[in-house]
Amino acid sequence: MKNKLTNNIGLKIGSLLAAIVIWLAVVNINDPNTSVTFYNVPVTIQNADAITSQGKIYEIEDNSDVVNRVTLYGPRSVLENVEKSNVVAVADMKNLSSVNTVSIDFSTTTNFNQITDIRASSENVKVTIETRKTVQLVLRTQVIGEAPEGYVVGSVTTDQNLVRVIGPESLINRISTAAITIDMNTMSGVTTDITTSATVRLYDDAGEEVTGSTLTKNPENVIATVNILPTKEVPLKFEVSGTPANGYAFSGTVTSDPEAVTVYGTKAAIAALSSITIPADELNITGQRENLVTRINIAEYVPDTVTLVSEDSAEVTVTVDIEPLETKEIKIDLHSIEIDDLPENMTCEFDISNGDVITVTLVGIKKDLATLNATNILTVFKVNEWMATQGITKLPEGNYPVTLEFDLPEDVTLQSPVKVTMSAVNNPVDEENEGEGNEEQNNQGN
Repeated sequence: MKNKLTNNIGLKIGSLLAAIVIWLAVVNINDPNTSVTFYNVPVTIQNADAITSQGKIYEIEDNSDVVNRVTLYGPRSVLENVEKSNVVAVADMKNLSSVNTVSIDFSTTTNFNQITDIRASSENVKVTIETRKTVQLVLRTQVIGEAPEGYVVGSVTTDQNLVRVIGPESLINRISTAAITIDMNTMSGVTTDITTSATVRLYDDAGEEVTGSTLTKNPENVIATVNILPTKEVPLKFEVSGTPANGYAFSGTVTSDPEAVTVYGTKAAIAALSSITIPADELNITGQRENLVTRINIAEYVPDTVTLVSEDSAEVTVTVDIEPLETKEIKIDLHSIEIDDLPENMTCEFDISNGDVITVTLVGIKKDLATLNATNILTVFKVNEWMATQGITKLPEGNYPVTLEFDLPEDVTLQSPVKVTMSAVNNPVDEENEGEGNEEQNNQGN
């Protein structure tokens, strides 16, 4: 019997296979094979000089130097320590194929020898190869838009006037000019000479910009100096003092004839002057029931550093707009007022037992009231903020008188406070359902 056991080769092999199967089962249970996927993995290009040293230039096609998806396979204990930054994708230009593709080699910087497989959504970088060409162009300047009112654009000079462009022959052959553009529309209010950095752009014969990631320009940017020749029309501003008669209000509008005066002076003085302000003691509207119309000589308010172009412009007719106050009623559905920021496990709503529509009476001048309606004056009623103003830290169930606030312009007021009743109700926690939910989660875990 002993000899049968020791000399039976088939039995030994079967035992070995059974042991291997048992070992694999134990390993797979303790550390199963799994996979992890990373997205948008960048490809590093190596040995690009294999192309450029031959007087050629390459361009990546279809963003193929970014792999949409890379999946690693291996033991869970290995993959759980691998991050996207550990995934290496390399395309060696020395391996450029006859169809202008370069294979991508994938690896990882950690535990590479324990990763069983790497699969990717793409395995090649696609490139376009062209002859490299160089051209030198005289830099041109162009100005769009206009200087601010009272100013003109003089000369435009740059610190460099030649541009060297390198790129694929097909793009270089399209280029006819190199230019910078000074957009005066982006320089509102500038009153002195301008020194700015401007980007060099390339254009074809039709004036269309020629661009490409493989084009290089030297320089990319130049420093441009734009000469601004000043004359200036300065607006008049007016301050108002006093309060109109009861039932009237200052509309906020002051007009003058003329609205601006033209001054001259040094560049520094003109640059520092943005307006001429007439002080409030010239325009006192105390007790006014109609527009205040008066003539003011502004000469004494013009700074000493500048001078009026015409002395006749010193006499200005000024009108301060005074309007009667009006009222406007707006009906608001209480359901449309949002209640937010509630205490935990509470529900609040406005009492509609006396009707669900309230009337809000606003007071203001006509133009301010005209645009207001039941939609644009609404605000959110925040319960916790209201509680803080009332000194309430915990809100029991019950009915509470609250005063509503509305989103109103500065010069519009409520004729009287708008008060409503708010009902507060506790929302009890359903402990039975909560317990069933916990039991279900425990069952799923088991």
